[in-house]
Amino acid sequence: MDKLVIFDLDGTLLDTLPDLAYNVNKMLEHFMLPTVTTEDVRRYIGNGARKLVERSVGGIKDEKLFEEYFSYYNKLYDASKSSKTKFFDGIPEVLREFKRRGYKLAICTNKPQTPTENVYRQFFKEFEFDMVVGLSDKVVRKPDPSATLDIINKLGVQKENVYFVGDGETDVMTAKNAGVKSVAVLWGYRDKQELQDAGANIFALKPLDLINLISL
Repeated sequence: MDKLVIFDLDGTLLDTLPDLAYNVNKMLEHFMLPTVTTEDVRRYIGNGARKLVERSVGGIKDEKLFEEYFSYYNKLYDASKSSKTKFFDGIPEVLREFKRRGYKLAICTNKPQTPTENVYRQFFKEFEFDMVVGLSDKVVRKPDPSATLDIINKLGVQKENVYFVGDGETDVMTAKNAGVKSVAVLWGYRDKQELQDAGANIFALKPLDLINLISL
């Protein structure tokens, strides 16, 4: 019986917050806009890079100017090569165990596809994920379930054998919308109350908890 674990990326597998905050503020400084705190960026994460930049600059008032902000941020982020990003403690061990068990693995993130692929090549080549899906013109942003359902269908796994693992309310809602089980992780960028408010009822306090919680 095939089994599948779909992971969110930022805040779930990787601690990308330092890179995101650094590059957001470099962009803001370049355009002589007020900088934001790391905690601000933490709150802004979860709906993709475009929303992150939009929230950081205080909304879209001039579409053309905003596109300059967004383009410059993307250039900064790509050039940074995720130098401040790292695995959360225990994640590599969890992924190795899931591979040992023969689980299929996928990433479904609201990070744009190109930086997602760059990060994947940098951190995940050892683990050979079956699918890696980021945001693009062909992919609708979570919590829309389309990308998740596409992963499930392409990998040929029954929904009852699928878990969606993520740190945000968006991930909890995505799992619900797709009709699959979800595990909300508590080492990421949202607190337990926010996740409960989104409908989460299974929680992982640390990455290694996933091994016991996901016993498909």
